[in-house]
Amino acid sequence: MKIGLYGGTFDPIHVGHLIVMENVLNFMDLDKIIILPSSNPPHKINKQKTDKELRIEMVKRATADNDRIEVSTFEARSDEVIYTHQTLEYFKKTYPHHEFYYIMGEDSFMTIDTWKNYEDILNDKLIVFTRSNTDPDSDLVKKVNEIRADNEEIYLINNLNINISSTLIRGLVKKGKSIKYLVTDEVYDFITEHKLYV
Repeated sequence: MKIGLYGGTFDPIHVGHLIVMENVLNFMDLDKIIILPSSNPPHKINKQKTDKELRIEMVKRATADNDRIEVSTFEARSDEVIYTHQTLEYFKKTYPHHEFYYIMGEDSFMTIDTWKNYEDILNDKLIVFTRSNTDPDSDLVKKVNEIRADNEEIYLINNLNINISSTLIRGLVKKGKSIKYLVTDEVYDFITEHKLYV
C-alpha cells in the first residue's frame, strides 16, 4: 500500500487540511492517509494548545466519512516531544511492506534544515503542498530541485491556494465571528459544545 503520513497540531482541523488530504490522495494515487495529531510538536512546545483528546476527537469527527483517512495517536500517546524522523522510523519498521510518504506544507519544507535529523527525513518520500505557484525561479522549486539531485521522490502538489489556518479560526471564534464553512459541521458543533477558543 502507498500511505501518506500527515502530522500537525490540528487546533482545530479545518477544511484546508481536508482539501490537502483529498488532493494528495487524488494526485499521488495513495491508498490512504494516516493523520497524526501531535501532543507536543517541537516547534510549538511553549505555545498554548487545546487538550490533545479534544483535538483528536475533532480530527476523528472531521474525517469519519472518509474511509481513506485513518487517525493515529502515535504522536499524541504521551506529552513527550516526538520528532518527525521518529514517526517515519516507527511506521517503516512496523509496516515494512508499505510505502510511506510524509506530507508537509511549503513553509515547513522551507525550514526543514532546522528539524531534528532533517537529513534522514530528506532521504524519505516527501509530498510538499504549496500555497503559491510553482514558478521555476521560486525559492521552493530551487530547493526541491537541489534535494532531488539526491532523492528523486520529492513531490510538489499545488493546493488550490486555500489560505485557511487554525490561527485564523481561533481568532474568529475569540472575536465572536462565524467560522461556518471553514470547518466541517461536526467540528463546528464540537467547538460550540465545548466552548473552545472563546
